[in-house]
Amino acid sequence: MPLPINQALEAIETGMHSLGRTFTAGLLRPGLPPEQTRTDLGERGLVPSDELVELYGWHDGTDALEGTTLDDMHLFPGFYFASLKEALTNYDAFRDDRRWNPDWLPVFANGGGDFLAVTCSEEPNTRGEVIHFRIEESEHPVEFASVSRLLNTVAAAYLERVYFIDEDGYLEMDDSVFSEVARRLNPDVAWWQD
Repeated sequence: MPLPINQALEAIETGMHSLGRTFTAGLLRPGLPPEQTRTDLGERGLVPSDELVELYGWHDGTDALEGTTLDDMHLFPGFYFASLKEALTNYDAFRDDRRWNPDWLPVFANGGGDFLAVTCSEEPNTRGEVIHFRIEESEHPVEFASVSRLLNTVAAAYLERVYFIDEDGYLEMDDSVFSEVARRLNPDVAWWQD
């Protein structure tokens, strides 16, 4: 049974601190009022899931302070949590790209054009799905059925020590073990079951 989103977020923060990533935790911006998130997305015709609104209520992404590396910003290996303003800037840049679905909001970024995007559709069956957009690929799979499932998977990876700090001080993970955790927590998502 997945954790409620607030407990998954708390577990992620605990996991960050347990790995000594207090600097990263300190880069997380104050959260946004739910009305602001809904209004800002609604101006572009995006309909957020309640979980996405709750995520931005927790924190409004990550500050990119001068001298901060991408790894310093990573909430989980390979991705940082973009502020709503940055997510919308990236959305505007990709909106007309033939590979992009105009219902996708790029919430987590790798700094090189790949995103974990949350579907903000009027269609309730797809709203909240998390898509992995890879800039060099033509197909972009659903990797998580919801923001909650993504956050529960990240929380489990912290709690089960799948994430670790390597000898150079970077946040890394054991990909095969992470895939096992994701498969276990996302049994309804084909990406992890193949």
